[in-house]
Amino acid sequence: MLIAAGTAATAQSPNGYEQAVDARRAGDPASAIALLQDWVIRNPNDVDARVQLGYAYLALDRLNEAQREFETVLAQAPSYRDASEALEQISRRRAARPAGSGFVLADGAISGVSSGLQDWHEAGLTLVAPLSAVDTIEVRGTWYERFSLVDIELGTLITHHAGEDLWLRAGANATPSADFRPEIGLSAGLDYRLRRGPTATIAGFDAAWRSFPTQDVWNLAPFVTQYFGSEGEFSATARTNILAADGDSLRVGGSVRADYAPGDRTRVFFGAAAGPDTDVGVVTDTFSLFGGGEIPLGDKLSLTGSLAREWRDGPADRTEFRAGLKVGL
Repeated sequence: MLIAAGTAATAQSPNGYEQAVDARRAGDPASAIALLQDWVIRNPNDVDARVQLGYAYLALDRLNEAQREFETVLAQAPSYRDASEALEQISRRRAARPAGSGFVLADGAISGVSSGLQDWHEAGLTLVAPLSAVDTIEVRGTWYERFSLVDIELGTLITHHAGEDLWLRAGANATPSADFRPEIGLSAGLDYRLRRGPTATIAGFDAAWRSFPTQDVWNLAPFVTQYFGSEGEFSATARTNILAADGDSLRVGGSVRADYAPGDRTRVFFGAAAGPDTDVGVVTDTFSLFGGGEIPLGDKLSLTGSLAREWRDGPADRTEFRAGLKVGL
């Protein structure tokens, strides 16, 4: 009798999905999220559970995560009306307020340079803030020291969300009394989302013209980013760097980078790059290996850091350590 009673009680008890739905309807979306995250890991094709998870994220105003769930649902079930209506709700909510929350980043880097060379350091301050529901501005100032020469470069970049799958950007930079940084520069670029959902594909390019004290340099850098994983937490980016400089032949390089981002402010990355570089004001061929990440220290504060080893066409091979503090606005 005891075994039978226990079996009957178990059969009548709600499963994790039902408990999550009850928690969300009772006004406890945080508990619903905890239950549903585990449920969708074990049942990745359960679109009903993903819709419930999306609504739980939406209740906590976690719009990016909610959008990701609803887009995943529509990728599997294009006619799922609740998911499409939820995406429209997210768009309306974003339109009613500035895009993004913005942040301030203070960071710096020190380098150990081979052949007894010294004074390769830098420090910077970056502000990213929304201008409107579809526009974001980035303003930055960076202090550079290279072999006892010092330059202070100022720059700005505006990003415009031109459509549901299209982002445009344009920027400018200048260095008063430049010794090795560009005296003036202009840049433009775009990102286009070719496929939505957690396995999204992004293609785009960055283009720039920079006038250094010794020469003008033009860059074109097309790239592709592919996301992976049930939540799109993994990504890989391949980028080509095409450079043309006054009095020099065309040079081509490239880079590959892998990212793991399980949370909005948690990230690990590593990669490799090879090709032309203009870090000291002249075009130099380089090869580098790098890695780093970001970890949250609180609700608004994050720690960033990276380590890179660079081999240069010349005596100035170097190892760079970079660290910073990022404060959300």
